[in-house]
Amino acid sequence: MKKQSFFECALDSMEDVSLNIPLQQVSNDYYYSDIAAKQCEDELRAALPPHLHCTLSRLADKSIEREAASMAISYRQGFSDFIQFIMQALCWAPSRR
Repeated sequence: MKKQSFFECALDSMEDVSLNIPLQQVSNDYYYSDIAAKQCEDELRAALPPHLHCTLSRLADKSIEREAASMAISYRQGFSDFIQFIMQALCWAPSRR
């Protein structure tokens, strides 16, 4: 098992909590985009020959994995920026000129 810093453990814990949120119930944009994506996939599946259905599924899966990875990077960067901002604010002291 890999040793994690307190910061990494906090991020992982927060990500675990956020992953259990049903996004369709939280965001109308997500809900309608999900429906549209499923309709597009169904149209493509109907137009493609059966031997390419597996390739279409793999493409959809890899696209989702890529999106999840980019979201994780953005989330971690935002959290890191927030912590740095808080640390700078706590360490700030007025200076005289």
